[in-house]
Amino acid sequence: MSKNRRLELIESIQEKRKSHVLAYVLSDRPNCEGRICPDAVREMCSLLYEMKPIGKKPLDLFMFAHRGDTTVPWQMVGMIREMFDVFNVIIPYKAHGAATMVALGADTIIMGERGELSPIEVLVTGDDGFKEQGWEPSRAVSVEDVTALVSLMELFGKVREKQRVDAFLRTMERVHPLLLGTMQKGIEQTKTDCLRLLEKRSRRFRKGKNKKIIKKLFSDFVFPHRYITRSEAVKSIGLKQVRREEALEPLFWELLTSYEQEFRTNESFCPEILLQQSNQDEMIFPSQKLAYLESAKGTRIFLEDIHVKKIREYPPTVQFDPQIVLPPLQIGAESMEEPVWSFIEGWLQNNLPTLIDQSFDRFKRSLPILRHQRVHLNPRWVDE
Repeated sequence: MSKNRRLELIESIQEKRKSHVLAYVLSDRPNCEGRICPDAVREMCSLLYEMKPIGKKPLDLFMFAHRGDTTVPWQMVGMIREMFDVFNVIIPYKAHGAATMVALGADTIIMGERGELSPIEVLVTGDDGFKEQGWEPSRAVSVEDVTALVSLMELFGKVREKQRVDAFLRTMERVHPLLLGTMQKGIEQTKTDCLRLLEKRSRRFRKGKNKKIIKKLFSDFVFPHRYITRSEAVKSIGLKQVRREEALEPLFWELLTSYEQEFRTNESFCPEILLQQSNQDEMIFPSQKLAYLESAKGTRIFLEDIHVKKIREYPPTVQFDPQIVLPPLQIGAESMEEPVWSFIEGWLQNNLPTLIDQSFDRFKRSLPILRHQRVHLNPRWVDE
């Protein structure tokens, strides 16, 4: 679907809702997912400035996102509130994790029939400071994981205080204690941000009700993939600001579908398999689309290059015995006037390094593949 059609849809929604519309849509294509990041706030601010004069119209943030940095929603909503008196979000489908937090700061949450919110999970990844404890930096853990361990103990009967302490000490043998502290600090800060976001609304709930909403988002739906439908958001969570726009749902869904086509959501993308099929040791997949920020006056796209490399397993001791086959040595009549050995020496200097490199490359390719390494390069926002 063309950009012109997307802009027509955005303008149509604006006209019917008498608002400004800004779309923030992230890719959920497997192996090529976008995530809410701090740099999106700066890009969003630029597009909002282009909307001026804003007047008294509200901002409708059309949003589709399924994960991201939980420190971003407070920055994003705070920036929007400085520019607009009324702020709404439109959720045609997924608004999980950090996107749910953004929705908490809106005056109205417009959810489609397939609209989903989610519990809020804070993930912490260990860095180099935790390697001594056997912690893998790429492995993430949440506070809920540790809480679930204590709940599991309760299933086996009454747990004494000493048993709780012993279980905690054993947990610290596997997870660095400072990481546990970081996890707890992260979840407490996120809860505080969620409460402040709810209090940003022009028609605020009572503080006690806001706290109940936060407790349900962090406790009642412990499993992070237990998604929250429109009716559950109202009845179970207590988000009375949730609304529906039945007449506009076809427009919402068509707009979302147009972005999915740009992300090629329904096309499989397995860079490791493509690398394996290519018989190369590394490949770069350039300019993968991960996010769109779009209004009727401008479009910004977030791109990344994905570099995939085979990591091979080298034996403890390497014995490299190159089998080098020299090509036929052809000596012309004009070379016979010079000493033959001098000619051969020059020929070897020019050709032998290349032959050794080729032999070493064949040796390296014969080693078994231990794993594939994927690195994201050159992240950038560009104009369309």
